Amino acid sequence: MSQGEGFEQVPSHLWHYAKDQAFLSDAAGEAKRFLTELARDASIDVHLVEARAKSLSSYTEKSQKTNEDGTPKYNDPAAQIHDCVAARVIVYTTRARNDLADLIGSRCEYREWVNPGDKKHNGYDSEHIVIIGLKDPEAQQRYPALARYLGKYQGLEIQVRSVAGHAWAEYEHDIRYKSGAYQDLTPADKGRVDQYFIEAGGMRRYMDKIFDEIEELLRPQDAGEVAPVGGPLIGVDEPSPDALDPTPLDLGTLGELIADRFPGDEPGDPSSVALLVEQLAELDVTTIGQLEAALSNLEEGQVARLMDYPTETTRVRKLDDELLAVFLDRYVDAAKDADRRQLLRLRLRRVHGRFTIYSMEGPNFTRRPVAAARAVRDLVEFVAEREGIAATIIPGAVGADQSAVTPGYFPKEVQTSAGPVYVATNLSRSYAESLMDKLVSRVPGSGLRVKRAGDLLFEAP
Repeated sequence: MSQGEGFEQVPSHLWHYAKDQAFLSDAAGEAKRFLTELARDASIDVHLVEARAKSLSSYTEKSQKTNEDGTPKYNDPAAQIHDCVAARVIVYTTRARNDLADLIGSRCEYREWVNPGDKKHNGYDSEHIVIIGLKDPEAQQRYPALARYLGKYQGLEIQVRSVAGHAWAEYEHDIRYKSGAYQDLTPADKGRVDQYFIEAGGMRRYMDKIFDEIEELLRPQDAGEVAPVGGPLIGVDEPSPDALDPTPLDLGTLGELIADRFPGDEPGDPSSVALLVEQLAELDVTTIGQLEAALSNLEEGQVARLMDYPTETTRVRKLDDELLAVFLDRYVDAAKDADRRQLLRLRLRRVHGRFTIYSMEGPNFTRRPVAAARAVRDLVEFVAEREGIAATIIPGAVGADQSAVTPGYFPKEVQTSAGPVYVATNLSRSYAESLMDKLVSRVPGSGLRVKRAGDLLFEAP
């Protein structure tokens, strides 16, 4: 189809826009997929993701708008109209909104990022980000229509808001901008409606606050900040790492392990498997036996239940999340790519705190909950300060030098006033608790107590 007879009066920008309708629809579909997958990869719960291409009639109507003095609002519509494709994401909390907006800002080149509510002060609250490009070349290949759109048009506005903010905005827009009844009100009554919306804005803020507090209980904000510095939460089971399968961890062997572990799921991208091999190597996990040991105390489906996947999930992603649950911050830090570290840090909230359940109490102190391996180190420090280093020694697990710790348990140095002590870190929960029991028994009369998830586990005699 070409511009010919009968089309002479059609402005060129309308003609080009009409020809782009199918392309714009494809770009909108990819924008929705981009946002959906971005939220999914970060384990951000969303209520709704929508994207639409502006219809030809809407574009025509907007391009023909005039100012109050009758002059055209858009002298160059093709360059000045920025919402030919637009997207909106509705999430449940303001924390999720901020997290997703930060992800969009880090993955995309953007021309503008504002929250109009900051200036209106009327109850509106929504992040508006006008993106103009995808930073990652792989993303450009994965979403070709979206990348092409961003190269040809002037931007794509993405709105990110909470469900409470969306409810306020939708009703306010329908009343003030679409309702003929509102337009027919007297100035005084219009003022009353406007005031009611301001009051509703206060209620919206309160609802957002309550939802954020619920989210904080489910997934603490400071995920990772109190996690153990060294060693996984759960890992090599007693007695000896020497008996572990020595098969080297590579693309093929890890792929087989993943297939055996999650037989009913889609395999995922081979490049993602290679990424896990590389990241595990950074953690000194280089054999199948070491990996199996690190995963040995995870109950089947335990991490998947915490992640609460919204859709079918690949095997690679499920193992990735299990490794995150085992190694916590060390796993995040082992990722070489900053974008991946950002995603892992957000996903860490799902599992953080589920295993940091051991706390120490004494007559004059209470320490916050930590993971099993960290609790052992804290107890070693307590015993050493009170009874001396000799009282902390447990063959294979705690020693005055690194060689005293059984190979494979990755000893970590604990500084005490009496000198350094080396403590195994790659511990199963059961082994860690047996070490706690022995250590607590060595400080009689101290009043020391160890609790697990708030329940008394061990108490000094």
